[in-house]
Amino acid sequence: MNREFEAMQSAYSCRDSVWDEYTQIRDRNNSKIESLKHEADIEHRAMQECFDDASSAYQYGDKSEAPYLSQQGYEHRDRRNALNAEISELAREIKQAKANAEALSPKIDSSGFNRAKSSFEQAKSRHESAQAEFNALKNQLYSVKDDFDHLQERFKQAQAEFNRKLEEVKSEQNSKKHQAIDKVNMALIKSNAHYLGTIFGQDAKVVPKKDGSGKIDVYFGGLNAAGDGIGHGHATIDANGNVTYLRDAWATDKHDYLIDENADKKYGAGTETHRF
Repeated sequence: MNREFEAMQSAYSCRDSVWDEYTQIRDRNNSKIESLKHEADIEHRAMQECFDDASSAYQYGDKSEAPYLSQQGYEHRDRRNALNAEISELAREIKQAKANAEALSPKIDSSGFNRAKSSFEQAKSRHESAQAEFNALKNQLYSVKDDFDHLQERFKQAQAEFNRKLEEVKSEQNSKKHQAIDKVNMALIKSNAHYLGTIFGQDAKVVPKKDGSGKIDVYFGGLNAAGDGIGHGHATIDANGNVTYLRDAWATDKHDYLIDENADKKYGAGTETHRF
């Protein structure tokens, strides 16, 4: 009888060892899977936001930012895919561990049912304790996620404010450019320039001087879209908005100016500063 008892005990020990190993693998992997799923979800949302931002930048914002934002989206995608692959591998390990346990676990006579039940209750208690601990950790993760979502919303608000300010700056620059072009147009009209109207309806290149004087140069009428190509005209506007120099498009000689307030200094006293 002692021999049978020892054999039964050995069978129980072997079975418990096999299934304990499976339980450890299962609990460890399941905990990792939950954590990785959360990380993969974060990477997926980040990928979507990057692609959306890239699309917005290309259509409405700074197109040069679109490739950078798109590349960030692909990086988030790759990290998400890597996390999902790791989750699949952990799930496969659990499945394989269970199959191994079923194959290696010895068959036990039903007379050992009570012992098996007692062992099961103990395992259940340990599992419930582990599950409670896991739930506590999961709640902590949800709390961290709420903080992340809050910070992300603040970032979006700051980004929207930045875009609004950027549009204001662009609008102000365009307004100053049009004001400069209007002043050059009026000077051309007053001078009865041969190429009168060449600046109307076309673009012009407006360049602030870097000498701190507040003056700006306006190039127009040239053979390119920006207006500063071959044959362009040239005007200078001072800080007070006065046109101090004007040469019409296709004027081939430096003396063929319409306005040059420094003409008497350049070409001798008595030289006309306004030729109209």
